[in-house]
Amino acid sequence: AQAICSPQLGRPSRPASHRSATPLTMSSSPMHAVHPGHVAESAVVPGDLQYVWELIKSMQFKFFKQVVQAKRQEGDDGGALGQFTIAYSDNTVQTLRVTEISERAPLKRSIGMEMVASDPPVGYSARTDLITLSAITHAEKPCVFVEFSSDFSSDATTGVLEDSKFKKREFFNDLCAFP
Repeated sequence: AQAICSPQLGRPSRPASHRSATPLTMSSSPMHAVHPGHVAESAVVPGDLQYVWELIKSMQFKFFKQVVQAKRQEGDDGGALGQFTIAYSDNTVQTLRVTEISERAPLKRSIGMEMVASDPPVGYSARTDLITLSAITHAEKPCVFVEFSSDFSSDATTGVLEDSKFKKREFFNDLCAFP
């Protein structure tokens, strides 16, 4: 059946002959379902793609005020892309393993990570992060669209997800303000 645009919230609908008698329930996000353990925030960051990419790819997070130290771990257990220890201002120390780096497309970059350890321990069993950068090609000044998303294991609470959302916003505020 061909989908047609419904005036209600821009949702596709079926022609009347293909509609079921049971009404559909609507989630808080009518355009797509969101996994309950997924948090994504995005921002337009001033600067050219290569400059912003180097700030993130280095895993030093010099722009992020919450990070007091970041260093690459030495040894073989970090995988080919490396493992990094990040110390935060609240005395949390987390170890992140870089799982993927993509510089293939000329206007896109991405880095994927997984948390492998945390001191103190976190209240969930797993988290993976993905930071994706896309150059904005039509703007008055060079800028980059950056998305930072995290997928959490099913034992993460709503409080954990909300905390992740606000930490990502702090991350973007600091990234945008960095000289």
